Amino acid sequence: MYQAIEAVSLSGVIQPLEPVVFDENEQLVILRISKSIHMQAVPQAQPADWKQWVGTLKASPHLNGDPVDIQQAMRHEWD
Repeated sequence: MYQAIEAVSLSGVIQPLEPVVFDENEQLVILRISKSIHMQAVPQAQPADWKQWVGTLKASPHLNGDPVDIQQAMRHEWD
């Protein structure tokens, strides 16, 4: 099992951000995140406006009929 441990480098010494106890001779893998990737500004996603989708499927020929019959047909499609 892998465990991610967040750390920073201070004067070339790796310092975990939280206290960690390691076993003697424990094998570790260190993944270094480059500054160019780490420092890039992450664009803020705009919240989705669900209202734009209201009524979109009401004219669909695939959803005409009794909703219960449509639902049962979808459930038993592979029977």
